Amino acid sequence: MKLHGENANPTIDAYIVRQGDSANVFSWQVAEQLRDAGLSVILHCGGGNIATQMRRAATSGARFAVVIGDNEAFAKVLGVKPLRESAEQQSLSIAQAINLIKVDG
Repeated sequence: MKLHGENANPTIDAYIVRQGDSANVFSWQVAEQLRDAGLSVILHCGGGNIATQMRRAATSGARFAVVIGDNEAFAKVLGVKPLRESAEQQSLSIAQAINLIKVDG
């Protein structure tokens, strides 16, 4: 995890929210690729619907929520939603998501 300033809290780049059987499998692959790119990632492993998971993402301190449902898993895309600014969710490839999150970091 990245630290900004001495004694700072770790920065979480992305919190992965997922729903569905295919999404569960794909989310592990996504988490690994994001981490391999040097990003700090939390993969939601508890229960709850998307709205509950999004609330947890927002309170985690993460900068982005990465939303994966079965449709995204089949298309191999990610929903990427900034959590610290007002912006719309975007549908991106994994490489595009990595670039967006890194540039914004």
